[in-house]
Amino acid sequence: MNNDTDFGRYYIKEKYEASIGAFVVGIIFVLVAILSFVFMRLNINFLSLRYWGYWMLIPAFFLFIAGFHQIYVNMQYKKAVKNALSQRDNKGIHKLEHIAVEIGIKPKDLLRVLLDLRNKNVIKYKFNPDTGELVLGETITHTPTVKKPDVPLAVEDKIFCVYCGQELEGEATFCPSCGSKL
Repeated sequence: MNNDTDFGRYYIKEKYEASIGAFVVGIIFVLVAILSFVFMRLNINFLSLRYWGYWMLIPAFFLFIAGFHQIYVNMQYKKAVKNALSQRDNKGIHKLEHIAVEIGIKPKDLLRVLLDLRNKNVIKYKFNPDTGELVLGETITHTPTVKKPDVPLAVEDKIFCVYCGQELEGEATFCPSCGSKL
């Protein structure tokens, strides 16, 4: 583990991801199946849905299983990260890669877990701007360094929205892309 060549060899194959997509698609499949039962009962032949729609319950079942499995994986990742940080007393300066190898997850997944835990006020950390190392126990404070311009920005005879960057035509009062008042 002390050698930099060890990075990347023992990562878990599963990812830290949102599970909501599996549940949404599963619910859509269940609704199609319910609609097919309604069409069967009312003898409606819309897209022949009454003959095949109920089969959507099978992929819906597996999508729900996948969603619950992803929730379980995410909980395991959070638990592993909290344990690894508590072994460090939630203090000190540490390399992200070392923690990732210790836990067995990819650094990009570790970043997602850390961000979720920080957003839920479970841990406090920030990154060292010079080295990129993880500084545990310190909070990050957001201080805006750039003031939002009051007028649209002009670049080489072109005007752009200050909110979304959409190129504006003429003397527009509102952005055609995001609807913001300029």
